[in-house]
Amino acid sequence: MSEKTDIQAHEVHMVDEKIAVNPVDLLTDHEKELLELEARLNAELDAKLMANPNKIPKAVYFILPNEFGERFCYYGVQPNLNKYFRAVTGMSVVDAKVFSTAFTMLAYFFPLIGAALSDSFLGKWWTIIGFSLVYMVGMILLTVFAIPNLIGPLGTVSNFVTFLPMLIIAIGTGGIKPCVSSHGGDQYLPAQEAGKDFFFNIFYVSINVGGLLTQLIVPELTKRHCFGQENCYPGAFLLPTLVFIVALIVFAAGHRFYRIVPPMGEFLPLKAVKASILAARRHRAASPEERAAKGHWLNFAEAEYGGVFVEEVRDFGLVLVPVVVPFAFCWMLYNQNSNEWANQYYLMNGAIFGGTNPKQSYVQSAQFGMLNTILIILIVPFLAAVVYPFCTRRGWDFSPQRRMGAGFLFIVLSFAISAGLAPMIEKAYLTEPGRTIANAEEWDGFYCENCYSAWLQFPQWFVLTLGEALCSPTGVQFTYIEAGRQFRAVSTSFWLLSTSLGSILIMIFEPIFANAGMSSGTKGWAYSGIGLAGFCLYCLTAYYYVPRKLRPSINEAARIAKQAEYSMKQY
Repeated sequence: MSEKTDIQAHEVHMVDEKIAVNPVDLLTDHEKELLELEARLNAELDAKLMANPNKIPKAVYFILPNEFGERFCYYGVQPNLNKYFRAVTGMSVVDAKVFSTAFTMLAYFFPLIGAALSDSFLGKWWTIIGFSLVYMVGMILLTVFAIPNLIGPLGTVSNFVTFLPMLIIAIGTGGIKPCVSSHGGDQYLPAQEAGKDFFFNIFYVSINVGGLLTQLIVPELTKRHCFGQENCYPGAFLLPTLVFIVALIVFAAGHRFYRIVPPMGEFLPLKAVKASILAARRHRAASPEERAAKGHWLNFAEAEYGGVFVEEVRDFGLVLVPVVVPFAFCWMLYNQNSNEWANQYYLMNGAIFGGTNPKQSYVQSAQFGMLNTILIILIVPFLAAVVYPFCTRRGWDFSPQRRMGAGFLFIVLSFAISAGLAPMIEKAYLTEPGRTIANAEEWDGFYCENCYSAWLQFPQWFVLTLGEALCSPTGVQFTYIEAGRQFRAVSTSFWLLSTSLGSILIMIFEPIFANAGMSSGTKGWAYSGIGLAGFCLYCLTAYYYVPRKLRPSINEAARIAKQAEYSMKQY
């Protein structure tokens, strides 16, 4: 290697059976070049980090505001979409739910593209910058399209044209999402495990602070009159657009403080698929003796792809199956809090802090949803600072997978609570003269003498939030630390993909339940039952899962390299 002295400053010698082994020698030539490049690019920053290992890296102060701004923008739009599609663009109840769910689905599908480009070619910084510009274009279009009659009279514009800005926003936010959290994790050295744990929790808090403020402000802006209308969605969407632009500028300004992990220079997902296919073909053609000699079937591709890479392919697969697939059923339930629970809220008395004027909107559904954000901001730090350390001191095994399992169960329970309340809420609402289920969004937040108070939704929101606090930040952290260095953004993107798959399940089941003529309560119980089945599947897979740090390696090169990784002070 041309910069061998630099690498020697970072290398760790492992002694196995009295033979000193440099784990760098176990990498392929390309992997050595990338490790060498990373060491050279970050030499100065790494030295500062090691001098103050307990200090928060400066880069974090530029990453967190970016996430705050992006989430301010996202939650300024997403919780308001159901009502915007129904009241402003003229969609039906079912279409509004399907299209708002489609936006969520796409926003959590496109992380696959962003992560693949990031890890393979662009690197995290350029990926974030590039997709942020796409995001900005989508927000500008959404703001312009929201101007009444600009693209056509109410009810005459095709759903696709109405949805076009949402598609562009989904591409932008999806491309950013897996990169920001993993980019933040990259700012810490391998030995700084406590620092990473702190970052992922405070990162999730910054998401919800942004969400809290936008849910407080944006619904109020929609109530104002503009362009001759009784609502003002163009003004409401303009504010998140401006906040996002400022957040992007802040992120770009922090470039010199970022640790840079160079991209692989090759399309990782395709490389992983090719390695797996090659290994499978050779394993199928091999004799029993050859299979026994190789051990794991992926080792048949070791000669071409390196022992470290094939083990990381295995590790990625083990994260994908037991986490992503079952959690799709969890997010199938969670994703409905902005539409199904909003539809339920429309049937309730929105004057939750007093008031008896039947012609005034008090607290809208999007604003009441701030309960989730407020509780997250309180619960996540409490869990991280009090509950998890308490369990550790007592010797209780409250591992990440157990946290996620508990969170999954709470989210199922929250939807069951909602289903149980649905019949009585609907019955009380229909006793109010002039109100029907079809026009319920018109009464969002209004006083209703015969309706139940919207506070009746508080228990389901509390249980849902407790579940989210347990599983969501833990899931991001889990998929990051359980993946090898080359697959971290890709692994994070697949955690986000589970949310997209959950939205797809909604889009599949919702028309089926509607055609079956199910009441809201019956439909809620059906969803809860499906979610419970997903929880059982997760428990089964989690029971057999072995954490990466404790998992035996499939070949000697990977074993020694992994031991070195967990003992290294720096890369």
